[in-house]
Amino acid sequence: MADVKLTLNLHQPTADPDVAERVADAAKRKKAAEETPAEAVERISAMSLTERERNAVEAVKIALTRETGSPSSAIRLRSGGGQVTKADVVAAGERILADTQRRERADRVAETLRTKPDNFHTLTRDSELPAFVERLREECRRQMREWPDRWAKLGVKSMTANDFEGTGVDTYIDVSIGYSVWLPLLNEGYYIPYGHVDMRGEPGFEFLDDMSAHKSTDSQLTRSKVLAAISPYLSQPAHGKSFHMGSARYDLHVAIKDGYEIHGCVWDSLDAMRMLNEHEESFGLKPLTAKYGRFFGINGPVYTFEDMFGNRSPAPFSIELVGIYAIKDVLYGWKLSEWQYEQMKNAASADGAGKLLDCYAMIDSKLPETDVFLARSGFVVDLEGLAKLESEFEPLLEQAREDVVTSYDIGPKFVRKMDRMLNAGKITDWIEKQRRRLARNKDATEKQRVIIAECEAAGKTSLKKYTNAVARLAELEAEDISPADEEHAPLFVTEFSITNSNHLAYLIYDHLGIRDRTGQFKRGKKRSTAADVMEAYYEEEEALKPLATVAAYEKLLTTYIQPMLGSAGKSSIIEVDGRVHSEFKSGGTATGRYSSSGYSGRPIDILREFETEELK
Repeated sequence: MADVKLTLNLHQPTADPDVAERVADAAKRKKAAEETPAEAVERISAMSLTERERNAVEAVKIALTRETGSPSSAIRLRSGGGQVTKADVVAAGERILADTQRRERADRVAETLRTKPDNFHTLTRDSELPAFVERLREECRRQMREWPDRWAKLGVKSMTANDFEGTGVDTYIDVSIGYSVWLPLLNEGYYIPYGHVDMRGEPGFEFLDDMSAHKSTDSQLTRSKVLAAISPYLSQPAHGKSFHMGSARYDLHVAIKDGYEIHGCVWDSLDAMRMLNEHEESFGLKPLTAKYGRFFGINGPVYTFEDMFGNRSPAPFSIELVGIYAIKDVLYGWKLSEWQYEQMKNAASADGAGKLLDCYAMIDSKLPETDVFLARSGFVVDLEGLAKLESEFEPLLEQAREDVVTSYDIGPKFVRKMDRMLNAGKITDWIEKQRRRLARNKDATEKQRVIIAECEAAGKTSLKKYTNAVARLAELEAEDISPADEEHAPLFVTEFSITNSNHLAYLIYDHLGIRDRTGQFKRGKKRSTAADVMEAYYEEEEALKPLATVAAYEKLLTTYIQPMLGSAGKSSIIEVDGRVHSEFKSGGTATGRYSSSGYSGRPIDILREFETEELK
């Protein structure tokens, strides 16, 4: 009879929350097993997604819609069991997008090779260089005859569009692999390759195929002979060159590494576009050509570098393919520069006189060569003086931080109030879990008491069942479970940190009650503690003076002093020549002022491998 009673009890509904959770989990797993891929994707698409994740999920959606049978390997959402997750769908979508990009790139490569114009010339033998140089000279002679005064404002007698292909975009490390030029009156373009490499079979270059890859058997020119042929023209200031390099000034840097200097660089189509329209969405050559090409005869698709080669150097790609792309670049660059020149020349000011071209000719046309000279020259830094300033400012910064604590009375009461506000969600979750824990304790306690009472009533206190229930009851009653309310919830934040943006936002907007004006600086944003927003507050809010003092010392130390010295765990920005090198940007700020950014290429620590014991 006891066995029958036990069996019945096992099948009765239970109020134990742990059992209920297990039953719910089992139901969820069953539902997940029955969920179709399309249903899983719909569920994921309703979640909060970044733009990258949203694109991947949409790709899976489209692929599933096209599938007529079972999902292909490209859209397999999960290899094992369990519910499909957001990560599963995003990973599948990114595989689909990658496959699509590979197919599209292959189609573009084939189309580019098939439609190569007759006036695009790629040199493959050193013996072709003299004829090329003669064509270059002929272009200059014709321009001096047919356009005798066209470029007079720029101080040059002729103009061509030029470009270098390289191993990368680091102006101090990467080297050129080819040179292209567009000759406008002769209506022909040239690509001269001298640094392509065969990378087939190498790890990371599996994407190369016979159509797109450079092969070691493919003919190209000798670097030294090419440089000897092109440097006399490129270093001649009387004959103008246009580039689309903007703030990078890449091509001028490349020439210096190759042993000569480019002069006569009087047109930079990126800088010129900034002067014509500082609000362009993009100042890249291809976006500008796609947008304005109809005004200067460029129609049809305009492929970017990434469209053709992805995010990598063109060095391992076919000379023929890179040549067509490079010549199109200088053709686009020429057409854009020519159009910009005419737009500036015809732009009328309030008094009716066209001054925009004068401004560009007198100032901006001189900047590319000036900027590169400044960048490569660098600046000598007084390290001893900076070290003294660091020693002076560090204790002042610590004092300023202490003043923040005392000025705003930041103590246990402040921290608790901040924690309650910033972690309201966590506290709500804790209270709910605590309620469940109290309920489980109450149910379990009642269960043990029932067992004890039954055993005592039956005179069976010697049974193991009774002694176990007594022991378990003692454990349950000894559990110290706090009440399920906000007062007893733990602190999730135990101290205030001035470097924590959430803590700082609470201090500014909640504790001090500063009116939130973030929207004036960052559209759609609220409660910002970004440096530009704070700087505006510091000028207007006297209550923020203690914070402004901290910010001033932090900026001096972290922006100007410590990066130079390589202190406080930072790597020194001083290069191996003992100087600081900056890249200058004439349109680097929203107001049009000059800006500069430090060189952030190869770490100078790499040179330590060449040290000897004597050098150490």
